[in-house]
Amino acid sequence: MGWRIQLSGNPFGTMVAVTAVVLGVLGLVMGDGVSRGMTNSLAGHANLIAHLWGAMFAAGGALTLYGLYTRRVTLELPGLYLVTGGYAFYCLTVLVGLGSHGLAAGVISGGLTVGSLLKAHAISERARRVRDGAHGGTEAAR
Repeated sequence: MGWRIQLSGNPFGTMVAVTAVVLGVLGLVMGDGVSRGMTNSLAGHANLIAHLWGAMFAAGGALTLYGLYTRRVTLELPGLYLVTGGYAFYCLTVLVGLGSHGLAAGVISGGLTVGSLLKAHAISERARRVRDGAHGGTEAAR
């Protein structure tokens, strides 16, 4: 199946992961220069933390993309959890570091945090149902 067909099947999830890769690479390369909110909220430690955040965020986005396009949820799921952490961390640092000036970015990244977490939860639940169906029902039914 071509990438265009797969992209049309999950355009939002794809762009969430691509954005995580782009922001992550920026954080990895630029350090605390990537976000004034991060610099303000993590005074004194922002540069190292921004580099680490960037590496984690980019890796999560890349794993998510690879899992999506190879149809391997065993790679997509850990990627989603890393992406969730990256968006959550960014949300918190922007809100704390910029206050009301960071509301727009904080709300957007907070929404992406929740969306990524919900998708990871849905994948886990689906995997549990498949596993339980393959074993003849749930443990409680035995």
